[in-house]
Amino acid sequence: HKEAAMKNRQISEQQMRMQFAQNLKYLRKSKKHYISQDSFARLMNLPLKTIRNYESGRSSPMAYDVYRLCNHYGCTMEELLTKNLYEERKNKS
Repeated sequence: HKEAAMKNRQISEQQMRMQFAQNLKYLRKSKKHYISQDSFARLMNLPLKTIRNYESGRSSPMAYDVYRLCNHYGCTMEELLTKNLYEERKNKS
């Protein structure tokens, strides 16, 4: 049963990249954490172009960047990469 449940939750690399992009943009723009892309790039010590590419889904983050982003936003890697954080948090409100 556990293997079948895991297969149902598998997503493609493209789906993961797009979910990450959507989540990162949502978290960065949320009322609690609002910050511009430029300021966020400086805070994370990443080039602005990298943040823009992450949020547009043009590139995938390195594992260490995902780790740092999760620490910053207080979420798990699984949540950031595979869950729709906007929908989950909207439903909890």
